[in-house]
Amino acid sequence: MKPIRIFLLLLIVFLFFGLVSLLIPDHDLTITKEFSVRFPSMKKVFQPGNMEYADIASVLQQKRSDTDSLVRITKKDTLKKPDSLSIKLVSQPLDYPGDDKSVLFPFFHELEESLVSKQGIHILHYGDSQLEGDRITDYLRSRFQAEFGGSGPGILPLGEEAYCLALLSSVSGNWQRYNLMGTKYKNQGSHPYGPLGSYSRFASEPQDSAAVNGKPLEAWITFRVKGMSGRRTDQYQRCRIFYENYHQAVKVSFFIGDVKIKSDTLPPTRSLKEYDLSFTETPSSLTIRFTGPGSPDFYGICLDSPSGISVDNIPIRGSSGLEFTRMNPTLMTEMYRILNVKLLILQFGVNVVPGDLSDYTYYENGLYSQICQLKKLNPGLSIIVIGVSDASRKNGDTYESYPCVEKILNAQKAAALKAGCVFWNLYEAMGGKNSMPSWVFAKEPLASTDFLHFNYAGARIVGKMFYSALINDYNEFIRKNLQ
Repeated sequence: MKPIRIFLLLLIVFLFFGLVSLLIPDHDLTITKEFSVRFPSMKKVFQPGNMEYADIASVLQQKRSDTDSLVRITKKDTLKKPDSLSIKLVSQPLDYPGDDKSVLFPFFHELEESLVSKQGIHILHYGDSQLEGDRITDYLRSRFQAEFGGSGPGILPLGEEAYCLALLSSVSGNWQRYNLMGTKYKNQGSHPYGPLGSYSRFASEPQDSAAVNGKPLEAWITFRVKGMSGRRTDQYQRCRIFYENYHQAVKVSFFIGDVKIKSDTLPPTRSLKEYDLSFTETPSSLTIRFTGPGSPDFYGICLDSPSGISVDNIPIRGSSGLEFTRMNPTLMTEMYRILNVKLLILQFGVNVVPGDLSDYTYYENGLYSQICQLKKLNPGLSIIVIGVSDASRKNGDTYESYPCVEKILNAQKAAALKAGCVFWNLYEAMGGKNSMPSWVFAKEPLASTDFLHFNYAGARIVGKMFYSALINDYNEFIRKNLQ
């Protein structure tokens, strides 16, 4: 074929498809409910748009910085001036109702008093799947314990292989976990969930008899220290089990390795009880075995130290932060008292984003009522709400922030400040609009490719930025009030 004919043929084909492209809509063509087709327009083929993602140079600078984070100052350092690096680390300050920073003074007083009294303090970090795997919380725990003392991973669910960066856990196969989101066991009724939003049993009902061949039920859980990192979070000096035992007594035995160190009984009770066991040094492997005709309701197991700070990781998958009123207020009040909880950190919003509504007044009102309920449990509690992070969806060949992210953020901020709590704007701290793609596409990625969740590297930076903002205000409190 002659070259001129080849050229004409290609020109005809090009013109044909060019005309066809004018008739194809720029939006998706839905074939079935689950399947759609998108055709690029001629404009996008020859003039592809370049989405401008957020500049996160300051975030990456924090990752590269030699200083881990701001450190607390002591009374003798009250005249010490912050250096330039410290100022850079506080990329996003805390927001206070009416700009009144005294809202956190009760918590700051407790931090100072704990250094003198050697009394343990717990900080509970609630959130959605953004916290799973101990992300973000692990960094906060390590920083608080380095500055104020304390050790151990804190409170964990009993009866499941809960992942935390300090310990490995394994369990027998007959544990059943019930949680307020109903993700595993439906038709659960109205059981009073505890502070973890869940409870565990090794029998489907407390009164179940396992008198099969006259043998009682048995269940176990084992904790192993991961390595020899030497971090405070890897060490613990006591083990506390929180439970209610409605009917018959249950035997509990403790093993370090294969050596039994103690046996005891969990007596019948209709109120929350705490079983406490102390160690002279952290067991490399601790196994707890339960034996009885039925199972108590277990609300958690706490591995910590008698003094210092514990930061508890409590992820509730699927939660939007509107479920606290489903938890038993009596149980929560009592456990908060026993644990000496002084600060709650609430970090939700990821599960609200997919709804992509035009108005989030319902969410503001709902979150406000939840915060008010939590404050009623203990009027002395300090509460910090961490706003939703950026979340992106694909639009053609690029990614862009969901339009609703800022609306959700504003609803969270309004609810927190109206309730007299502190708010921290994670969305702005990470770069604002279209910042999540910058985290995902960073040379060393800081978030996963679902464009919703941080990976461990990104979670560490989030923890650093939040802790820096908090400890900066603590240092200001020391300078002004404890001279």
